[in-house]
Amino acid sequence: MSAEIHLFTVSPRSTDPDEHWPRVQRMIDLSERYGVSGVLVFTGNDVFIEPWVLAQHVIARAEHLIPLVAVNPVYMHPFTVAKLISSFAYAYGRRTYLNMVAGAALSYQRAIGDTLEHDLRYERLREYIHVVRGLLTQPRFRSEGRFYPVSDVQLSPRVPEALLPGMLLSGQSEAAMEVARATGSVSTQMLPGTLLDGLTPGASGIHFGLITRPTEGDAWAAARRLFPEVPEAQAMLELSMKNTDSRWKQRMMAVAKHRQGAYPGYWLDPFRNLQADCPYYVGDHADAADLLRGLARAGVTTIILDLPPVEEEMAHVREAIARSGLCVVRAA
Repeated sequence: MSAEIHLFTVSPRSTDPDEHWPRVQRMIDLSERYGVSGVLVFTGNDVFIEPWVLAQHVIARAEHLIPLVAVNPVYMHPFTVAKLISSFAYAYGRRTYLNMVAGAALSYQRAIGDTLEHDLRYERLREYIHVVRGLLTQPRFRSEGRFYPVSDVQLSPRVPEALLPGMLLSGQSEAAMEVARATGSVSTQMLPGTLLDGLTPGASGIHFGLITRPTEGDAWAAARRLFPEVPEAQAMLELSMKNTDSRWKQRMMAVAKHRQGAYPGYWLDPFRNLQADCPYYVGDHADAADLLRGLARAGVTTIILDLPPVEEEMAHVREAIARSGLCVVRAA
């Protein structure tokens, strides 16, 4: 029996309001057509569309896709998140997933008055998850936590067990890994420069981009066409690194600068050119299938794939998945 994985695509980001919405809708349609599990929806000061509005659009537009909604405690009380999950279950009979994040650009955090340091933000996130889960699973819930004290709260209507949300937790610091372990969340990491040899123990989710073709040469030609060099963006990336305390971003930057331990096919130019927030893997169908199969054998159950909203890319990724023998889980 082939291994099952949850495969999520990523809602496109853009700095152009005129092109953003058509790109988002195209990615939703392609993701539905090519049989992936769902779509990751970002949150942040700079997103064009509130993630829960976009999640509702995913559910209304696609019959099978699961919205994987990024949730940051600074933007929403845990009761509101639980209420939205309950509402989607009641109105649509659909499940949502949560991608729990603890931080943002430091300037964004300061702008909205969030001054907690890195590890304390993860302590807050741990309590946040506890409250969301408690509200969803207990008839009456109370918690005397440091950040979200609640007393005898009732959530109505109740959420059927089958529609309770899956939870992913982003972050590669020890604080992030500890919260994932404590809450039973899927711990996600970026694909490391050493590929399968660099997987963090306990991480069962992987985030990366994939460009694949029948031959390696064709794959690299497509990759460079899709993600051309942008020298001015590389200078902006250097400046942006002063505005983050993200461990994964710092690690990717170190590899991008020095190429230490990076295996063939591991490509950081989209990250260096501010075209993606993750590494890419570039290779032929057979090598891409080997990577996907190897990730599953290493215990990865969830893959978040950053892809351009282009049908040709989705078709080649589907070919690699078919060769890998993996079975993608879809919502009923």
